[in-house]
Amino acid sequence: MIEWLYRKIFIAIIPDGESCDIRVVTLKKKKIVSKAAERFEGSDLNDSILSYIRKYTDESPFHYIALLNPDPNQGALSGCSLHNIEEGLNGSKTLCRNKKWLLYASLNELETQKKKYASIGLDFIFSPFSVIEQFFADKIGTGFALYALAQKESFTLAFFDEGKLEYSHNFAMHRYQSGSSIEDNDIGFAVGVEEQEENTLGHGINLDDIESLDDLDIIDELDSLSDIEDLDSLEDIVEFSEDDLTLEEKRSAVPHNDEIKQEMEHFNDDYIRFEFIQKMLERFYAGEECRNRFVETVYIADSCGSGTELKRYLEEELFLNVLIRRIDIGDEVISLAISEEEG
Repeated sequence: MIEWLYRKIFIAIIPDGESCDIRVVTLKKKKIVSKAAERFEGSDLNDSILSYIRKYTDESPFHYIALLNPDPNQGALSGCSLHNIEEGLNGSKTLCRNKKWLLYASLNELETQKKKYASIGLDFIFSPFSVIEQFFADKIGTGFALYALAQKESFTLAFFDEGKLEYSHNFAMHRYQSGSSIEDNDIGFAVGVEEQEENTLGHGINLDDIESLDDLDIIDELDSLSDIEDLDSLEDIVEFSEDDLTLEEKRSAVPHNDEIKQEMEHFNDDYIRFEFIQKMLERFYAGEECRNRFVETVYIADSCGSGTELKRYLEEELFLNVLIRRIDIGDEVISLAISEEEG
């Protein structure tokens, strides 16, 4: 009864490389009364982030803090019975979703996150696969397709057939942005974790009896472009025009170095994501999981302003139908937290 006297405050923490997004939504009698958002530079939980979060948690005893798990070595598996998994999940936390598929994450990594946020506490830790499931809820139950979540530092892929997850993998972008090629053993069909990490994730804990995510407090080829030369020298190029441009007009017509670099980084990341999808499809078609099914459509949730070149690559090279939706991950994590709190 006392809950009706206070507002409920939901806070989402979205780490993404060297920055962190914080989203805050305040509810009163299940209605949204306010929203706030802030982006902080740096990957550490600094005083600025703590101060910002506490400003809201001090307003009400009914506050809930949700984290999007940033660990690259997490994943999802078809089915909820660990007895059917050839390679178990030792040292991992698991959770059955809708009695259809299983989420897993490293216990060590979850413990690290728990300690990192100990001063404010975590109520929920969500998987990017749960974000995909929620964001494409209108599509996932309609047939067989490949779904993706594009973040700056990760690319999450999952095959769903009539709402049932068939196979998935979570890629860390930074491992390939330095020019490393994608190898076949980077994509594992049993647990989707690279071999050097097997000591962290390996044989079974059955948590099918988890009643809510409150139990997850401890849960989660291209060269460097830094040497692009200064393009201000283009001012010296003779314009073959009847009208000579002024020096200021020429300056405004030439892109700045940082603008060109950002554009090229998006281009490079799109190509890396294209390769991830290409490798995933190759492995899927070659395996028993395929069962004569072929992907015709790819749905991409884009959170990082990428997508144009990726769409072109997939359509022209792999002949896929591509749908790209812009996603606000902060809003999605808040929605997941509200659903869990109400459920």
